[in-house]
Amino acid sequence: MALAALIAAYHESGEAGALRAVLPLAGRTLVERQARLAARAGATRIVVLVERLPAELGAALERLRRDRLPIHIARDVEEATEAIEPTDRLLLIGDGAIIDEDQLARLAEGSDHAVLTVPDSVHGELYERIDGQSRWGGAAAIDGRTLRATAAMLRDWDLQSTLLRRTLQAGARHVAADRPLAIIDRSADIAALEARILADALETRGSWIDRLLAPIERVIASALLGGSVGPGLIGGVAAGLTALGAAGLAWGWNWTGLALMLLATPLDGIALRVGRARLLDDPARSWWRSLQPALAGAGLLALGYGQAATQGWGTILLAAMTIAFLFALSQERERATIPGSVALADRKGLTWLMLPLVGFGGWIAGLAGLLAYAAGSFFWAQYHAHHPKAQD
Repeated sequence: MALAALIAAYHESGEAGALRAVLPLAGRTLVERQARLAARAGATRIVVLVERLPAELGAALERLRRDRLPIHIARDVEEATEAIEPTDRLLLIGDGAIIDEDQLARLAEGSDHAVLTVPDSVHGELYERIDGQSRWGGAAAIDGRTLRATAAMLRDWDLQSTLLRRTLQAGARHVAADRPLAIIDRSADIAALEARILADALETRGSWIDRLLAPIERVIASALLGGSVGPGLIGGVAAGLTALGAAGLAWGWNWTGLALMLLATPLDGIALRVGRARLLDDPARSWWRSLQPALAGAGLLALGYGQAATQGWGTILLAAMTIAFLFALSQERERATIPGSVALADRKGLTWLMLPLVGFGGWIAGLAGLLAYAAGSFFWAQYHAHHPKAQD
């Protein structure tokens, strides 16, 4: 049984001349977030029911298609029923409703009909009343047969409300919302929701240097979130700065090269935060994220090569061994959870550590210090990943 989603996108909002579906949310439109949440909950077919297709809505749906989401546009109820199989488990997502993926996935479980509910006492008229204690939380789980049966008797009634009523009359299970949700009707409703999205997306993760850079990354990511700049562009700039830094080190402009690499380090964190806020595919697996370690490694080798002219070939060996230990450390981290992982070496941490090392002891001291840190981190991780007592 496949899971499909039906998103209503035809109600006028409280903003003059605008549909709820195209109200701006985290730098995109509301319907884009609904579709991405449905996809994350497991929907393999997402039908967006529209009555008219203004340019802004069409552009939003085209962006989703470019990102390979399984979007189908239905201009009326008949087209919606044709796009959904009778045996499909169907998530109904109300017009303007934002429900997180975990709650949608909880609704999708099982085979019975289920309706998400919120308390009547704390939610207003945007949330359709179900009974004396509950209102509709903006999502329900039905099946394709119910959609077809409703379409056959719909006449001039609203599909969303009629589907909800028929589902409740059939004895649908009530699922109380266990996380915040929202039904958006105007821009003023968005402020609190965006604050919640930002709080989740800007959560600090990663190593010690990620935690030190987090305040800067959060401020810049918050400022960028409402605009059109995406994580791909931010990450591309980070990769470009890293490449320029490596080139500077290759040309012997060591301080310039190091400065450029330092400037690049907050940008990938900013890109990750913007990507998480917009529910984009994991930016951590993007091309720029994969390219940066290679560029940084090339810069380190270039630095070692530049120092070899006066200090001997051992400087190249220092750089190469640092890269080898860092790669081996990444393999150990993939195999096991390492205690104290926040303190272990990574590319960004090594870049920033180079600054005090060089300032106090010169470039050779910097190369030696990075090797010692990478090697110590690797042996720590190897011990805890493979030693029987450490695993107990």
